[in-house]
Amino acid sequence: MNLVLLPLLLLASAADQKSNDKLPPANPLPMPVSEESQVMVPLNAWFAAIDAADANAIRAQLRMDGGGGATVAATKADGSKIVRHMTWEQYLANVKPGEHRYHEQFTGRPAIEIDGDIAMVWGEFTLSVDGKVATCGVDHFDLIRENGQWKVQNVTWSQRTTECPEA
Repeated sequence: MNLVLLPLLLLASAADQKSNDKLPPANPLPMPVSEESQVMVPLNAWFAAIDAADANAIRAQLRMDGGGGATVAATKADGSKIVRHMTWEQYLANVKPGEHRYHEQFTGRPAIEIDGDIAMVWGEFTLSVDGKVATCGVDHFDLIRENGQWKVQNVTWSQRTTECPEA
């Protein structure tokens, strides 16, 4: 091979390689939706509704005719304990606009278990009133998928006013 042509061949080869390194034009694809993210849809709406003090927005996330409801197992600051069960109507009656601003959130990534059309979400939470953590504990939601849509069947939570993380 002619040594004069070798550098030209190497340059041509490098130029061909650079043109082949380009990616094809981008065609945006919808992000895949995980089953876990679908289970979280009604819970994210629930928390937003608590922030808005909107009982009807919470009602839209519930399976009202399934015999479910809300149960709290609270430990008061003095150490006394109480367990209270509420029907959905009793629970929703407590969600109303008022002088205080509420904010509930999971404090970490909740555990999500799914089997067919049932799911369970379990995670630590805080509830803030006017920007200050008032209670904390664990939220446990039971969900049912009907007609392709997840609905809350039951919610159970522990509640304490001491040893809560800061907001």
